[in-house]
Amino acid sequence: MIAIDPLASAFPRMARRNMARVLLQLAWRMRWDLALMALLGGIGVGVKQSPQVQSLVLMDGSSLTTLGIAVSVFVAFRNTQAINRWWESRILWGAIVNNSRSWRDTLSSLLGEEHRAERQRLVALQAVLCWLLNFELRGSWRLDARAHADAVLAGLGLPAQLRLQGGLLHKAEAIGRLHREGLINDWGRDALLRCSEVFTNALGGLQRIRNSPIPPTYDVFIRGICWFYGYAQFLNFVNRGDSWEGAVILVGFVTAERVGAYVENPFDNDGSSFCVPMDSVCRTISTDLLGPHSPLAQVPISNDPSRWS
Repeated sequence: MIAIDPLASAFPRMARRNMARVLLQLAWRMRWDLALMALLGGIGVGVKQSPQVQSLVLMDGSSLTTLGIAVSVFVAFRNTQAINRWWESRILWGAIVNNSRSWRDTLSSLLGEEHRAERQRLVALQAVLCWLLNFELRGSWRLDARAHADAVLAGLGLPAQLRLQGGLLHKAEAIGRLHREGLINDWGRDALLRCSEVFTNALGGLQRIRNSPIPPTYDVFIRGICWFYGYAQFLNFVNRGDSWEGAVILVGFVTAERVGAYVENPFDNDGSSFCVPMDSVCRTISTDLLGPHSPLAQVPISNDPSRWS
């Protein structure tokens, strides 16, 4: 017999009905690319129909074969690097989740019930710092999440719209104050500082990923070579009278390159399916630290990866 935990969350899984949403999201991101492909395709087909034009050839077959291998390697490399950046971001957020729990547990072991209010203040500060990191990485925020974060900051006596660095300084000052007042000893201060160091290292890694895009030269080169190869293949198929097959190849190569480009930035501010689910992670942290009834733990999220935010 198997018993089901009624409180267990469902496994993240994309519903089939949302596949169309993902495709539409991708098409919207690629709207200018698709428009340019339609324009170039129309020009190619129109020119081929002219009686004076026998054939349209940018490269011969053997050269295209060689170029196709090179393009495939470059596209595969770009997509691999993009997934690595996405996955590293998710790993770093996972480290922040574990570090936040360690911060809560360390405070619980150092500050007894007689100092419960101070302990709760520092736990709440850690939760709101995670949301501030979320906002900083995106460069934007959900209005409901920002309002709840500002409410927590107000309860801590901190100004609304506090920046992440200001919150980190307040956290360090709070650790020093606990030590000066004798609420924690040297070992306790070191334990809290180690927790803060782990958090700082993780957020530094996330900021590095955000602020270090792929080199522009490589970006332009791989995008240009994909377009050239795809359009050269398209014209070859137009010569054979199979323009639709050529269009599929052109769209396929350009789309493969664009997907890699979109995934390279896992902190998109539109909350699309290309980005790391930072709102979901922050809500998990808020639930673990502040309880399920905290406003920050009740920010609406989706368990469907196509609607992650």
